Amino acid sequence: HQITKLTNQDIEDEFEPLEEGLDKVTQTRSVSVLEIKLSKEPLDKSDNGYQEPIDESLVKDVDDEELTKPRGRGKGKDKGKGKGKGK
Repeated sequence: HQITKLTNQDIEDEFEPLEEGLDKVTQTRSVSVLEIKLSKEPLDKSDNGYQEPIDESLVKDVDDEELTKPRGRGKGKDKGKGKGKGK
């Protein structure tokens, strides 16, 4: 079971001046926060970010070798060369 939330958090930075007689500078910035709560026990299904586990029949065991194999897109027929005008 999983609940995912995307929020913003304001962070206030305060900078001390290097020279005497100058005021402190304060800057506020907004940072995106992704919160993921995982549980083996059921969570609040009415939460907008709730995701239930996939069916057990869709889960397959993999060994370490299979996890380290490259899973790229392959070479493709043009090998990434552009096809723009004048080429």
